[in-house]
Amino acid sequence: MSYMLDPALRRDLTEAKAALTRHGIVIIRALETELEPAIMEEVRDSLESSPRKLAQIEEDDLDKFVEQLRKATERPSEELRALYTRLLAKLGTEDFQELAKELEGIDQLFKWERVSKVAELVNKLLGSKGFKPIALEGPGDVSDDFALEFAERWSAAFARFKILVEKAVEEISHQEAEEESTESAVRTRKKKR
Repeated sequence: MSYMLDPALRRDLTEAKAALTRHGIVIIRALETELEPAIMEEVRDSLESSPRKLAQIEEDDLDKFVEQLRKATERPSEELRALYTRLLAKLGTEDFQELAKELEGIDQLFKWERVSKVAELVNKLLGSKGFKPIALEGPGDVSDDFALEFAERWSAAFARFKILVEKAVEEISHQEAEEESTESAVRTRKKKR
């Protein structure tokens, strides 16, 4: 059955969904353009912090190693962008009850801990050659704009959207209860005849 949401709530939901999607797209674009360079900059710092180990590696081997590190960054970064794209697509559903269940998982995946996992393979490779692991401590290590978008704007937009989805679910539940009560009253009247 189709439920009629309050027009003001529907409008607010549409605006909140658009804002959240917009912030999500900006985050995905930043991951595309800024995350890999930030990781590679940290890799360079790691390599330069151990000049003796670096000097022991021949130039051709170093080039191959750096390329291997770059590839180790690309794949997890692409997977993260694909994951975030799928999560944003889930926001498009009109089934608010299903969406409410999904929101907790979406919120957990749009956390810095998930983004920083992109560097795990890079750290294993660095460790295998005796270099110190890189440490991306927060969104600011990617860029200031990314930190603002990821840590502040996304969080605020997500919180607003979640509250509105919960209101929609509450309204739908109330309508379902009214409908069931009406149907029950109709059945009772039919039985009395």
